[in-house]
Amino acid sequence: MINVSAEFPITERAAYLNTAAQGPWPVRTVAAMNANAQRSQFLEGEPAGESRVFADTRQQLARLLNAQQSDFVFGPNTSYGLNVCTHGIDWRAGDNLVAPFNEFPSVQYALAHLPAQGVEVRSVPWQGSGPTVDQLVARVDARTRAVVCSAIAWDTGYRIDLEALGARCAAAGCLSIIDGIHAVGAEPLDLAALRISALSFHGYKWLLAGFGCGVLYVSPAAIDQIRPTFVGPRGVAGSSMRTQSEIEWLPGAQRYAIGTGNQTSAWALNASMTLIEETGIARIAEHNHTLADAIDAGIRRQLPNARVWRSVERAHQSAIVVFSSGNAKRDAALVDQLAANGVVVALRPAGIRVAPHLFNSQRDVDRFVAHLI
Repeated sequence: MINVSAEFPITERAAYLNTAAQGPWPVRTVAAMNANAQRSQFLEGEPAGESRVFADTRQQLARLLNAQQSDFVFGPNTSYGLNVCTHGIDWRAGDNLVAPFNEFPSVQYALAHLPAQGVEVRSVPWQGSGPTVDQLVARVDARTRAVVCSAIAWDTGYRIDLEALGARCAAAGCLSIIDGIHAVGAEPLDLAALRISALSFHGYKWLLAGFGCGVLYVSPAAIDQIRPTFVGPRGVAGSSMRTQSEIEWLPGAQRYAIGTGNQTSAWALNASMTLIEETGIARIAEHNHTLADAIDAGIRRQLPNARVWRSVERAHQSAIVVFSSGNAKRDAALVDQLAANGVVVALRPAGIRVAPHLFNSQRDVDRFVAHLI
């Protein structure tokens, strides 16, 4: 692994086990941002919107996720990408969309406009740690235009089978639109193999790059089914609408761009992704799952009556472990107790969420377990 103490001085201050809420910046990312600020102060760089950082970062994403760089477009956050997709479908009254019950609010909000268009949002109930592909696809019919869900559930850590979901949706003739914020940077994803239609995510969690740089991937097969609903100079061919009789969209996902991108945040994402690439996503996932296993075992050892939401099936496990004492007040007090002892976790509706990442170590896990009293 990387030189953790050199890249992540936060490890000397606390056992930070909360990347599912926000990831810390590596030292190299802070340096890149400082350099970008100095260039901006003296106007020494390329003009905003024309910087090579956008193309370079798309190339990094293409390597990480096995896609083409033209399949990616930048936006402000995950919600933006989800809204681009759900607003861009040519909905007809009587159509429907399928999503798990109680999905993350960003997903739910992106669907909120659909009932007014005569579209039924089918909310699928599930039991255990997360919805299965079978449960979701069981609600798909001839009028289903899309299935929308999270790659990894924010409140249980459940990892859905994206390969099966992509294949089943393709066979049913509907889109698969995925919130990938808890997967990209934490788990290997092969978008060419998964066959999902769209993946929206943000850089501030597992990609360790702060806020302001979201990414939307749209597969070549889905491009013509998700029309741009916003129009700006960065998404169209030609320099002026006055010379065109109709809009000519740029090829690939770049058609969803509106105007000048957030160059500052793109520099942060670019810098942090060099660390992801150097470490290797497979190695990161193995490291994170090993720590999650140790966290799971420690919880069960120290709190034998706790409810652990983690799936028993390896294929559905992630780096996120959620557990509860069975008492909401006790859970809240335990989060405070851990914080007082330098262990940072998060309180969520289902209980306490613990999320290790590449900068964490067994020492952090031991510290966490020692204060589960």
